[in-house]
Amino acid sequence: MRRVPAAGFTLIELLIVLVLVGILATVAAPNMRDFVIRNRLKTAASDLHFSIALARSEAIKRNSAVTIEQNGSDWAKGWAVKTGGDVLSTQDPYAQIVIATKNAAYGTKAFTSITFSGTGREGSSDGVAFVIASADYPMIAARCVVLDPSGRPATRQDKNGNSADGCNS
Repeated sequence: MRRVPAAGFTLIELLIVLVLVGILATVAAPNMRDFVIRNRLKTAASDLHFSIALARSEAIKRNSAVTIEQNGSDWAKGWAVKTGGDVLSTQDPYAQIVIATKNAAYGTKAFTSITFSGTGREGSSDGVAFVIASADYPMIAARCVVLDPSGRPATRQDKNGNSADGCNS
């Protein structure tokens, strides 16, 4: 009789593979968390940039005022783009994200809405900036959405790791 060798893995081989997978998971988990948080910040900045661009273009197209208003007491709770009584667009809230309002030089400035005139310009004299940061992991670089004097939005990333000074670095 011929013996057919058994197919499969030995217990030692299986244990070695499990140890290697455990080591790789331990190394990859913190990087994955940072990746997810950076992606949330980038998404929030993109959504805000899009809403500002939409409000500006609608104001120019309609030659009338279009406003972006925060929902509730915080921009992180979402916002709505409105003209007259019509709601053009809404944004859902973001979890674990803080959106701070600043002036264009990243000085303290609190505002609950932005209004674009029919020319596409935003009305404040000192500019508008939003600093978007993680509530739980402040060491991850913030994202900023800033309006230039003509009213066009631009996004930036914080370079010095200090979201308190905006994206000034």
